[in-house]
Amino acid sequence: MSPVLSAVLHSWTIPHAATFALVLTAIIYLRGWWLLRCSGLPLQAPWKAASFIGGVLALWVALASPMDVFNGFVFTAHMLQHMTLMMVAPPLILLGEPLIPIVRGLPRFAAREFAGPFLNWTLAQRVGRTLISPLFALVLMGLVNFAWHTPRLYQLALDSDSWHQVEHACFFLTSLLFWWPVVQPWPSKSQWPRWALVPYLLVADLQNTTLSAILVFSDRVLYPRYLDAPRLFDFSAQQDQAAAGAIMWVVGSLVFVVPAVIIAVQCLSRRTTMAAVNSRATDDSVAARMLSSVESGLPFRFFAARLQSRTAQAMTFTFLFGATGLCFAYLLAAPSDDDQILRSRGQSDHFDAAVYGPGGDIHIGSTAFSMLVQDRTTKEMLLDSKIDFELQKTGTGEASPVKVRANHEDSENKLLQSGKVELSAAGDWTLNVFVQHDAARSEFSWPLQVVKPQSGDAVRWSYMGFAAASVILLMIYFWRHRVPPKYHPEYLKTSV
Repeated sequence: MSPVLSAVLHSWTIPHAATFALVLTAIIYLRGWWLLRCSGLPLQAPWKAASFIGGVLALWVALASPMDVFNGFVFTAHMLQHMTLMMVAPPLILLGEPLIPIVRGLPRFAAREFAGPFLNWTLAQRVGRTLISPLFALVLMGLVNFAWHTPRLYQLALDSDSWHQVEHACFFLTSLLFWWPVVQPWPSKSQWPRWALVPYLLVADLQNTTLSAILVFSDRVLYPRYLDAPRLFDFSAQQDQAAAGAIMWVVGSLVFVVPAVIIAVQCLSRRTTMAAVNSRATDDSVAARMLSSVESGLPFRFFAARLQSRTAQAMTFTFLFGATGLCFAYLLAAPSDDDQILRSRGQSDHFDAAVYGPGGDIHIGSTAFSMLVQDRTTKEMLLDSKIDFELQKTGTGEASPVKVRANHEDSENKLLQSGKVELSAAGDWTLNVFVQHDAARSEFSWPLQVVKPQSGDAVRWSYMGFAAASVILLMIYFWRHRVPPKYHPEYLKTSV
């Protein structure tokens, strides 16, 4: 295996907040699935749990694998990431029929006081039916897909890690809504006849084909970021764009057309259709039993007996919510090395160098810079180069410069070498980079503008979000208990 390919395969980045959220979701689902299965209720087949965990794992791979690390370098990697977020993870998650197991897996206080009433709320049910209606889901996914592939928004996502996460969330959530009518996870009800999903999928395939054809047949590079990025492999930015469009075309058509064919065959077979109807009727007949099992059928009754009182359940939920929320807020507030963009490129007699740094303003404090070095003539990746960063504040020649040796270990992208430097004051700085490979030596210099962080930066939005969520839950709890019990919704009775 070549060193470059090995470096690519080892370039994994672990999104701590997303990993924490996905692991927590998987634990809640598996707990609910196990409790329902132990209660002796049907419909909790092992393959459903395996499908849900497979979907969660696919979502994590899309966010943590080299597809994410190299999406700013190679358009093809970015397209594979989008395909995973939109066409692999959502249907697998929905095949696991997650609604009831997730509610069942929550702490009993949370399920009784928040999840159950929310699912019974008339407004929530109306909004939910609108969101999963085929027409709305089809139009929404198409609009989101085309909007994020316009050059302006796509470039925004590449230049900002925060907007990049918003893009991923839009793709995943709209795709989850799109695949809902196709999979129709229990206990939801179909709003269209089954045969109508054949044109539904074919229209989605037409949208996908139109967008991919634009990428394949465009006579120019649509996204300047890929035109400016160093070429990691032996193909141009135009060829990379065409390859990404071809992947979208072929994979997308298969993902949309194959289910359409399966549904068409099912609809043409009277026996299969009647069996599906009977199976759905059987599923509905056990819905009440499954929902009512939330308050019973617990294993580990020794511990359950000590958590029967509302006070104990409330205290347990408060502790779990506080610990989980604070941990999640901390992970969201932690700085990320993903938010690095190409800041400058330079050439010398021997090397072609690209320097990556934080997007936007550079603030006082610890800052990471990364560098990719290629042979100027052959464009070969020089992974074993020795790279030293030196930062000198302009106009203070007598002050000692800040120096650091770059290395691959501090970089998530193993083709780059990274180093963290401490910027002590605002003002004009000069970044000097010394590169040595074998007998060849070169020096590069770039000006930097360092600014003081704004006062609002000290207050992390994630902690504010946690505080707001806590206040909202507290208000909901007190509001519900001001209402006479006869007006309370029946626990977990839902027709979503």
